[in-house]
Amino acid sequence: MTKNLRRVDYADKYAVDLPERMDAPRFCSLILEAAPRWLDLVLSMRDSVAGRVGFNTQERNYGKLVDLAPGGKFGPLVVQSVSPERVVCGDADKHLAFRATFEIDSVGQRGSFTTEVQFVDAVGRAYFTLVKPFHKLVIPALISAPFSARASAESIPGFG
Repeated sequence: MTKNLRRVDYADKYAVDLPERMDAPRFCSLILEAAPRWLDLVLSMRDSVAGRVGFNTQERNYGKLVDLAPGGKFGPLVVQSVSPERVVCGDADKHLAFRATFEIDSVGQRGSFTTEVQFVDAVGRAYFTLVKPFHKLVIPALISAPFSARASAESIPGFG
């Protein structure tokens, strides 16, 4: 589990305006349950290569309800903590560790998704260098999916 990373080597944050007030667990569930089908295909291709060099492979549970209890898994995310303001997920393997945080602003009208990555070794750094361009496409698409008619995700400048 990755609740406390020793350091953060990469971080980004994307946010989206919400069509109605909601708490972080609902925001997180809506995003994960609306994950685009193409994401499953992208992660399948990633797993066929990355699994061979020691990276964790992804559980295939897209289109199913999200279990937001600590220890619950959804794709690459393992739920670590849940509160009305924040859902913290993450995972680690021998090459890198990451934390994904779903947060809601104080009025419940804007949600954000923060990714923090710690490289354990040079293989982890090289891997993330290769996937970073995909990450920058996937996360905005993921966070926008349930709200596509109302909002689009944008990178928050100066965060990482």
